Amino acid sequence: MTEGFWKQQLDKISQVTARDILEKFENDHEEGIMKNFEWVVEGKTGEHVGPPWYDGLIYEVIRGISDIISQNYDETLDLKIEEYTKKISAAQNIDPDGYINTYTTLICPNNKWGENGGSLIWQHDIYNIGCLVEAGVHYYLATGKINLLSCSIKAAMGMVNVMGEHPKKNIVPAHSLPEEALVKLYYLFEDDEMLYSQMKEAYNLEIDHNQFLDLATFWMNNRGVHHNRTSYPPYMGEYAQDHCKVEDQCEAVGHAVRASLMYTGLTSVGMAQNNEKFLKASHKIWNNVEKTKLHISGGIGAIHNEERFGFQYELPNNAYLETCAGVGLAFWAGELNLAYEDSKFMDVFERAMYNNILPGLSVDGTHYFYENPLISEGDIERWSWHSCPCCPPMYLKFMAALPTFIYTYKKDEIVLNLHMNSKAKIILSEHQIVVEQKDGNIPWSGNSTVVVTTEHPEVFTLSIRKPEWAKEYKVIIDNEAIETEEVSGFIKISRQWNGETKIRLELSMPVTKIEAHPYVSADTGKVALQRGPILYCFEEVDNPQGVDSVLSTEELEVFEKDIYGTVPCLKTSFVDGSEVVAIPYYLWNNRGKGKMNVWIRQDEKIGSQERREENTSFAAHSLGQMAEYEDMNEWENILYREWKNPNQ
Repeated sequence: MTEGFWKQQLDKISQVTARDILEKFENDHEEGIMKNFEWVVEGKTGEHVGPPWYDGLIYEVIRGISDIISQNYDETLDLKIEEYTKKISAAQNIDPDGYINTYTTLICPNNKWGENGGSLIWQHDIYNIGCLVEAGVHYYLATGKINLLSCSIKAAMGMVNVMGEHPKKNIVPAHSLPEEALVKLYYLFEDDEMLYSQMKEAYNLEIDHNQFLDLATFWMNNRGVHHNRTSYPPYMGEYAQDHCKVEDQCEAVGHAVRASLMYTGLTSVGMAQNNEKFLKASHKIWNNVEKTKLHISGGIGAIHNEERFGFQYELPNNAYLETCAGVGLAFWAGELNLAYEDSKFMDVFERAMYNNILPGLSVDGTHYFYENPLISEGDIERWSWHSCPCCPPMYLKFMAALPTFIYTYKKDEIVLNLHMNSKAKIILSEHQIVVEQKDGNIPWSGNSTVVVTTEHPEVFTLSIRKPEWAKEYKVIIDNEAIETEEVSGFIKISRQWNGETKIRLELSMPVTKIEAHPYVSADTGKVALQRGPILYCFEEVDNPQGVDSVLSTEELEVFEKDIYGTVPCLKTSFVDGSEVVAIPYYLWNNRGKGKMNVWIRQDEKIGSQERREENTSFAAHSLGQMAEYEDMNEWENILYREWKNPNQ
């Protein structure tokens, strides 16, 4: 990142938020999160700081910090990871098999992997180790240090020795993430052969890295295969995406964080194994989410009970929409984009990033949202800390990894996925290509410059994602607009590049009223406001007359307002003539508690109270409150569209 909106966000996260999270974990429950590892070394039992997944949370923080210091080295943060690594390693050395899960060791040592009457869903053995694997991989890539990586490898090898095809045990993760983590560990050795000798010399580890990919593949193949399960419960159902084999799953179900991370791993394993069965399954489930279960904010997980997906088109505005689930969705989108190179995946990534993940952190960088509902009666606010602080680590690791999603590349193509001021050095055909986005002000303005610099004449394609919100665009090279080809939502510029080439990109950024599919009963007769990638909301502090009246059909005016910095806001009126102001949704609740609303009534026939429906009457069984849509073909394969004024 070089300048502008996202550079400012990431600077805040590295300078303020990362340290805030560390401090709060170190003082959590008075004892602090690292006390669990110390107690394991001391042989103490019967007490544990925090819930069973606390090991995984601190590993996620380590992964996030690793990505931060890989781009802007920070000695203080690096030394903190070294301090944690010593405690993690000491605790792991207590078990000769490399097993490490402090909750199980301290509270239920006879229930390792959820066996002997334990509960894998509750204990999080495999999940926590998966987080450790990721932390070790990312820390090694950031620093070249192998101490934490050795812990990751020992723990992964411990799972390899226990789980797999007969005569090994049929145990699969109750909370996904380890699947993708093992793929990362596999690729680490695939790309760095010197690691074998390093690990052998330093830790006497004999490693067959193919076993990591084999175990991840076993886990995917054995979801829904409950025969001879040794872990409890043997049937984890839809909650953990264990209700049937992955190729037979056609709908996103269960716990939304578990689900999105499982689908991410499914895609990752599918690409690593060139397994079309896994890739098709992931794509099929994606289509179900994108077309029937995705909130306008990019949030997923409509139902508070079990933090789960609802039925198709069950999209209440007081939905759960956990920050962690938004992160999982974005990771899933990133993997599918690698597999299929279709802009629809990064469109959803961008939507979730700006409107479901970004709101998870306050302007001051120290307060957090667990849930991200689209309506509030004034009783919701970010918290300083939580009894289950899973969202801050997920937020941290997403934001720290964000630069890795901006560009992708292959043999003869460089792909620009995200519009952010940034600079990357990419090797194509053994030659370095520099790609820089500059002079851009997205999300507030659609214009930017892309500079491509080559050392030698190179023939390749530059593919630039055309965002879903940009209905029109221009590509200008040497002061002349050029004709381009658009493929799967990417603008293709194929040519010989020589020296420095400047491309001026102009993306339209109109203010748009959005309406939801008629089956989404919660939003019948309502609209949401969007400009570029930014979703807007009505907050009581700007609208003391209320945030649930009927919007007029007057034009929406863009004006600048100071909300911890100058940002474009929207102004229009209600039908009673009173002025109403909408602000970027990600900024809400930074000026105190108050009512908030995203979906505002556009039709005067719609009452002020959101309709509540029983599951048996939901969505696909009716056309919501109104049955005025004669041609449902207009809605085929879309969940949201620009509002059409019925009087015009």
